[in-house]
Amino acid sequence: MIKNLKLRLNLDVEADRRVYEYLQNSERSISKEAIRSINEYLDLVEERKTENSFLDRVTATIEDNLKALTPLLNLLTLTQPVAQLQQAVPISEEIDSAAEENMLEFLEGF
Repeated sequence: MIKNLKLRLNLDVEADRRVYEYLQNSERSISKEAIRSINEYLDLVEERKTENSFLDRVTATIEDNLKALTPLLNLLTLTQPVAQLQQAVPISEEIDSAAEENMLEFLEGF
């Protein structure tokens, strides 16, 4: 079954003019070129839907795993202040210089 379709292009509109020029310069018939172009577009739309669906699943998986890790991350933040306190305790210069002297004496033995 063959169906006729009328296509009106306004050559004053840039997009319409591009389509007209493309179809006029095509090596195929206007009908075959229009069918090919529309089918390529539809394939692209379907591919994008598939890609978006895949990205949505990946994003959901990452979010679920991050939610599962939240308790562990909370535990890590509880232990972090202790480590910060240990670093914040000032070392007296006397202990530091005594340790330095001991180290130098030890190294002189070699």
